[in-house]
Amino acid sequence: MLHSEPPTDADPDRWTLTVDGAVADPLSVSVADLAADDAMRSSTACTGETAAAQTWQGIGVGTLVDRTVPDAAATHALVHSVDPEYACGFALDRLRAALLAVRVDDEPIPTERGGPVRLLVPDADCWERVKWVTRVDVLTDPPGEADTARDRVPADV
Repeated sequence: MLHSEPPTDADPDRWTLTVDGAVADPLSVSVADLAADDAMRSSTACTGETAAAQTWQGIGVGTLVDRTVPDAAATHALVHSVDPEYACGFALDRLRAALLAVRVDDEPIPTERGGPVRLLVPDADCWERVKWVTRVDVLTDPPGEADTARDRVPADV
């Protein structure tokens, strides 16, 4: 599903993001935690996009994943949108370099642009930039049927 409708209740004060799955210490964090803790910036545009790059702020996925102490066998992750019909799978090494953004150009990300939490993966196709992120499942195998974007993901993810 390429085009999802924005959620009707995307209040950053109540939004949480969970990292769980093949980890020793699952965690849930608020948007404020993502904005304040280990903040990083990224100027990015979609692969092939001609629009000017914008500055996105948030926390590195690798930082959050490391806090959960992933299993030694963990190799992949599935990033879930609030849209129950959309999730995108990634190799864990690739996902570690991604940003869970909560601000764009020093402002909260508008809901229609994927806020309050949007995934930005370096050198990603636009469909891999998951909007309205609610959960990251760390996996010991490549994602299967739960990866609704799987028909758009190269086989080597």
